[in-house]
Amino acid sequence: MPKIVLITGASSGIGRACAYFLAHHGFIVYAGSRTPSKLEESHPNLYPVALDLTNFEKIKQTIERIHAKHNTLDVVINNAGYGLISSVEHASEEDMQKQFDINVFSIFRVCKAAIPYMKNKKEKAVIINISSYFGKVSFPLFAFYSASKFAVEGLTDALAFELKGIGIRVHSVLPGFTKSNFTDANLVENLSTKDMQSSYKKVLSTLPKLMTNIQNGSEPTAVAQTILDTIQNKDADKRVYVENDSYKIFPLKDALTDDEQMIYRFYKLELEGMQIDKMDLKIAMDAKEILLKEYVSPPTISYLASLCATNKTKLQHTFKEVYKMTIPEYVKKLRLEKANILLKEYPTTIGEVAKAVGYQHQGNFSKLFFEVYGIHPKELLKQNC
Repeated sequence: MPKIVLITGASSGIGRACAYFLAHHGFIVYAGSRTPSKLEESHPNLYPVALDLTNFEKIKQTIERIHAKHNTLDVVINNAGYGLISSVEHASEEDMQKQFDINVFSIFRVCKAAIPYMKNKKEKAVIINISSYFGKVSFPLFAFYSASKFAVEGLTDALAFELKGIGIRVHSVLPGFTKSNFTDANLVENLSTKDMQSSYKKVLSTLPKLMTNIQNGSEPTAVAQTILDTIQNKDADKRVYVENDSYKIFPLKDALTDDEQMIYRFYKLELEGMQIDKMDLKIAMDAKEILLKEYVSPPTISYLASLCATNKTKLQHTFKEVYKMTIPEYVKKLRLEKANILLKEYPTTIGEVAKAVGYQHQGNFSKLFFEVYGIHPKELLKQNC
C-alpha cells in the first residue's frame, strides 16, 4: 500500500520539488498550498489541496478528509515558511507575529490536527519539519527568520520525545543554500531597514553575497532525496542535514555570531588537513560544547549521543578521532583543570574542590590529581595559602 503524505507550502521551491519527487516514488501526496492552482503539472499520485495554515479548523477539516478517504495518514511534512529581512529595531508587531505564525505556529497547528490520525499505527508514522542551517546559525537582519527556525529545532526535539511512545517518528531536515524561488517569493524585506543604510551599512553589505550563494546553491531535489531517505530509514537521526553547498555561508563569518564562528572553525580545521567528514566533526564539536557546560554531571554517553543527533558508537568514534581522547578522558581533563584553578585561586578544602568538579570521593580525586599534575592537592593548597 502506498504511503499517504501531506506536505505544506507545496506550490513552489523545496515544497513543490518534494511533492513531485515523492509522487514519482509511489507516495500518494496531498500538496497543501494557499494557491493549489500553481501545481499545474498533473501526476496520478499528486493531489493539490487548498490549505490555510493560519486557520486550525480548516487544517483539521483537510486532514479529516484525507483520512476519511484513505483510512490513514502516514507522513506529514511541515515545509511552509518564508524569511523576514529586518533589523530588530524596525520590525513591526505584525512583521514579528506573522513570521512566527507561518514558520512555527503553523507546525503546531498541523501536528495538533494530524497526531490523532497518525498515532498507534502498526507501522510508525513520520513527521518531518523543514528547518534550515539558519536554525543553527544566525545572520544579521535574519533575526526573526533564524529565531523561527531555532524554534522549529526546539519543537522537533520536544515532539520527538513526546510522540516516541505512541508510534510517531519526528525529524527536522536542515537544508543549506538551495536553488528555489526563496529569494524572489519567500523573502520579505523591511523597507525601513533598507532606508537606514547609515545605521546598518555593514550588515546590509552581506546581503548580496548571501542572496548569490542561495541562488547558486544545490538543487531542491537534494532536499527531496533527504526527505525520502528519512522516511524510509527507521533509524534516521532526529536532526538530518542536507549535504550541499552550505560551506558557502562561512566566508561571511566576520558578520556572524559566536555560534557560527564555532561552526566555521571545523571548516578551517578541515582545510588545514583534518581528514574527517564535516558532519562527523560537527557531532564531535557539539558533544564538546555540551560537556564544557555539563562536565560536573555529564550526561551518559547514550544521552549525549541523542543530544548530538547520532548514535553512541559513532559519537565515541568521532570524538576520539577529533580530540585524540575518549569522552571519559575529556571529562576527567576538564574536571582536573577546573580543580587546579580552584586550588590555586580560592581558599577552600580538598573535599569542597572534589565535589565542585564532580568527584564524590576525596581520595579518588587526590589520586587522579597527583597522576596528572605530579603534586598532591594538599601540597598545592599549602603553597597557595
